[in-house]
Amino acid sequence: MPSSAHAERARSSDPQVARLIAKLKERGSLSAAEIGEIVGVGTRQVQNWATGHGAPANTKRLRQLLDLAYVLDLVSEVFDDEGATMWLHARNRQLDGERPLDLIAQHETDRVITLLDRLADGNF
Repeated sequence: MPSSAHAERARSSDPQVARLIAKLKERGSLSAAEIGEIVGVGTRQVQNWATGHGAPANTKRLRQLLDLAYVLDLVSEVFDDEGATMWLHARNRQLDGERPLDLIAQHETDRVITLLDRLADGNF
């Protein structure tokens, strides 16, 4: 009979979260440490999610991962891969000198999305 820890791990495994983490790493050129910093967990936790062992325990963290993926989709419509990576990590005057990734970590994703929408429309 499996241990309760093993059963809990099996219940919480989520291949969709693993695919999401892979997308964030690939499309956003983000490390597990950066993803963890954005959603408020350690690098090891993100590595576990990336290998399909577990998933965010609360919806707030899952929402941040999904918001980050959404932002990556938007930024890829405005910039090429290198430009997107630089834009995400750089301070931005239109965001009051903040870095887009920092704003996402601070739950201010809507500000980043609004700016990306404006950039996509040519209204900057």
